[in-house]
Amino acid sequence: MKTPRSRVLATIALLLAGSLWYLRDPAWLATQTTGLREWRRAADGSRFRWSGGHASFFVPSDARQVRIPVSTIFDARMPRGDEPMLVTFTIDDVPAGRVVLTDTSVQQATLTMPAPGSRRVRRIDVRTSLTREGNHGVMIGEVVVSDDGANWRPCCFSSR
Repeated sequence: MKTPRSRVLATIALLLAGSLWYLRDPAWLATQTTGLREWRRAADGSRFRWSGGHASFFVPSDARQVRIPVSTIFDARMPRGDEPMLVTFTIDDVPAGRVVLTDTSVQQATLTMPAPGSRRVRRIDVRTSLTREGNHGVMIGEVVVSDDGANWRPCCFSSR
């Protein structure tokens, strides 16, 4: 026969387990970013967000590929303003790709996603080897994902 105390403990354990399960994979995580500033428009009309030296965002775990447009500024008048910038990408802390920016053109970093896990999203981290004045890393454009490498769709924090 269960005592009132054992029922309370069982209820607390059940609530705790449910809370941990929810926090492991919350739906709202897909829209979260860190290290990214507000949206801006480039001269050509495209949208981008400045990163700092490290930024993170989430993509759907069922995507097979992710395409991330990145660029930066070069200005020899700024300290380290004309140095090339190495940009590295990780997916859930596993190295996934890198690009070297040597001019202001946009580079498309295409990352192959690992097999889908049990969570709805995967975390993409973007790190730069240096930052420009004002802690500016890279300009990250609108991220797109593909399930087959041919049909690309907007994702993540790209909502208008």
